[in-house]
Amino acid sequence: MCTGPCPARGFVSWCLDEYCALFHGQPAPDEPTRSRRIDAIDVHGTVATATMTLWHGADTFTDIFLLVHDDGRWRIANKAYHRNA
Repeated sequence: MCTGPCPARGFVSWCLDEYCALFHGQPAPDEPTRSRRIDAIDVHGTVATATMTLWHGADTFTDIFLLVHDDGRWRIANKAYHRNA
């Protein structure tokens, strides 16, 4: 699930299938112009949060991921974001 504010519709929440359908299996044409930074990772046993900043054109996004350690791997359980336009 991914959640975040949408200026045109207010708060939005997508199930995994809806979120994945937003992507088409290849990087966006403007991907080389985007920049990312991992800001923080906080681990508490088998759960963690990771905060990332994405610069995308004139917008800056703050992404917060909820991670779960399962079967020897860290997996994204949820994502929320804030868009600074």
